[in-house]
Amino acid sequence: MAEETRERVLAPVGSSVTINLSGQSVSAFTAVHHSGSGPGLLLISDRGSLDAGIEARANLFGQEGYSVLAVPNGLTASDIVEAAQILRNLPATEEKIAAVAHGEGGKLALQAATDAKFRAVIAFDVMSLAGENNILGTVACPFVLQYGIKDAPDAEALVATLKDAFARKDGSRIYGWEEGVPGFSIDGRQSFNKLADSLAHSRTLEMLRRVVGPYYDYAALFAEHVYHEFTTRDVDATMATMIDEPYVNHTPTLTGGVGHDMLKRFYKYHFVDQNSGGRDRTRISFTHGPDRVVLETYTKFTHDTVIDRYFPGIEPTGKTVEIATVIIVKFRGDKVCHEHLYWDQGSALKQIGVLNAGNLPIAGPEAARKVLDETNPSNIFMQDAWATSDGKPI
Repeated sequence: MAEETRERVLAPVGSSVTINLSGQSVSAFTAVHHSGSGPGLLLISDRGSLDAGIEARANLFGQEGYSVLAVPNGLTASDIVEAAQILRNLPATEEKIAAVAHGEGGKLALQAATDAKFRAVIAFDVMSLAGENNILGTVACPFVLQYGIKDAPDAEALVATLKDAFARKDGSRIYGWEEGVPGFSIDGRQSFNKLADSLAHSRTLEMLRRVVGPYYDYAALFAEHVYHEFTTRDVDATMATMIDEPYVNHTPTLTGGVGHDMLKRFYKYHFVDQNSGGRDRTRISFTHGPDRVVLETYTKFTHDTVIDRYFPGIEPTGKTVEIATVIIVKFRGDKVCHEHLYWDQGSALKQIGVLNAGNLPIAGPEAARKVLDETNPSNIFMQDAWATSDGKPI
């Protein structure tokens, strides 16, 4: 079987290297996309040595499509210029380079931006910018400043001050993330906050994709993923479109899988052979972001087989179901990272006859049909209340 013979390909892991800056040997770290090349990204730590968290970020940006060189803090602006040239000379580095930096490494990146010829700088938690707004005025490239402001009044005040003095029109942005404390974006540290990091990472990629690339056709990549889910029903091919440890969460029923093995098991035994007859899907909207797509659909199918993701533990009823679904697909580079799926489970259960909604405001197929056509009747559950506002001034 294909499952037994097809080798699982893991994402590349970066490696430690030694580079020479100002005549001194400096420990650094490199990572690169599985394609073997990408735009250059200089990653500058907030510490004087590279810890596991910074190396993990280097690997992350490698998976996102970049040729990464990570260096410690404690350098000079001229060292950063030299490091940028070393990055530019790496065989894996394509023409354009940018910088992502943490703590005081962010100030170095901003100071060196012009001489290093960075196309963009993304800096996290640079507190030394307080009282030094003039530094930002000298940065020739667009930049993004991101701060964790939870329980950090000084950082929150700095964000407000920087925004008040902010007048650039090149796409530069300043963000204060109330979900995370300073240092929220470096995995493995006590300050790490997964949610804040995810929000900030999208903003980082928004800038990087715009100014240095790489550019991925997420619509085509997701179409390939869905093709193997529903047409070839080839689980190995489906998993090959995803990162090493992906996840899928059908939120209303908590079905899916987290990690390669659990998700593959779900696809193989509880998904690809449970796609019912007469299935029809219509796309309502398709929104693209820097690292994800949001797909709104109308789906119609017959409950003529066991469908664990929709109706776990419920035998086929033969009923027709119409639902509106929102699918949020996050990518890491050119691979699917995870999927979040949402639909009205009350409506679905009502349509197969296992939920007696009584007088509860739970719509049947009308809910999905109104997504297709907004002129379908509104306020069907509040007709009496709606009548009380008839003729009132608006």
